Amino acid sequence: MQSNYQEKLSHLTQEQIEELMKRYYNNEKNDLLIEEYNIDIRSSLLSKTFPLKEHDDILCPFCNIPMLSYRESKSTSSWHKEEIFCQECSHKHNTSFCNCLNCKKNRQILQEIQLQEEQLINNKKIEIILSTFIDESEESIDLDTLTIQDKLYISALLRTSLSEDLEYINPISSTNLKLAPTQKYKTNIISYLRENNFVLFSPNTALDSVIIEDDEIVSYYPMDATFKLNIDLDNYEEHIQNLLHLDIIEDIDSELKIQLWSEIALSECLEFLYAKMEEYNLPIDYIGDKTISALKESLKHFSTSQNFNFIWRTVKNAAAFYQKDNISKKHAVNTIAGGILRSCEKAKAENWEVKGYGRDYNYPQSIISEIFFDNILEIGDKGFTSVIG
Repeated sequence: MQSNYQEKLSHLTQEQIEELMKRYYNNEKNDLLIEEYNIDIRSSLLSKTFPLKEHDDILCPFCNIPMLSYRESKSTSSWHKEEIFCQECSHKHNTSFCNCLNCKKNRQILQEIQLQEEQLINNKKIEIILSTFIDESEESIDLDTLTIQDKLYISALLRTSLSEDLEYINPISSTNLKLAPTQKYKTNIISYLRENNFVLFSPNTALDSVIIEDDEIVSYYPMDATFKLNIDLDNYEEHIQNLLHLDIIEDIDSELKIQLWSEIALSECLEFLYAKMEEYNLPIDYIGDKTISALKESLKHFSTSQNFNFIWRTVKNAAAFYQKDNISKKHAVNTIAGGILRSCEKAKAENWEVKGYGRDYNYPQSIISEIFFDNILEIGDKGFTSVIG
């Protein structure tokens, strides 16, 4: 306790204490004063034995008595913060974190109140999520009306994240399986399924995976939400199995075939592009519509595998350009779109035999690509090595 220091002077009279203080602040040596007055204290703590300074204008919030502080040491710097405390409960006045019993108790009470408030908020969120699920599940999807695109997206999502008991679609972020080549494509697939009410927010989805405003879900994090397939419970397992293992009987419309093939191929090219840029320490943030447009044009004439060739050479040249000509990385990245397009046009004009690249071991084929080329088109690796068509 703070009073222990003052007990060190209990053998002195008031006059002796005042004399000691006067001599101390007149810069007499501490060791000599301690020896002369027979004080059992370390030299550096001598000033703490002096009578405490009372602050009549600062009352302890718990004991309602004036707070105290030690006398300043001779060596106290101008920036030193005076420690003001209550001698009864040890509460400290001028500190950001007081560890007295009263403050500890107050913090505990505040923490309990916050936990209660958080629990009320969470209970409300759970109620809204459950209510949303019940409302949306009143009209389940008619499996007979599903298009090939619908089935492809649903099947890919189920294969990626369906729970072991077939009940829920776990968050994409929780699995090592690859739904699609790029994050944007994954998001597009999930958004498509949500917008068409093919998947619902599961009642047990993580509370921080949805954003709730005015008692309704206004947004969500596609990679973190848990979903449930919105199909009738009759023959549920049979329907799940049919969607997991697609057996497409009808012919795919040529326009839809090109659309799906193109989006998968573009996504695979972008994944390879990002990988090569990372390898050469070039930022992917500057890749935009111009590069995407160049890849789309090149994919009209060359396979995904051949475009990997164009991408590798172009990124390598951009990195060399950055190193040799001392330009910014943004400038170097801006040359990639033109490089891909020039490679495509020159190869087409001069009838080059463009060697295709294989898939990078670190970036295996995605599930949506496997299903589309193996189950729907039934062409396997030709989806990677052939021109879209």
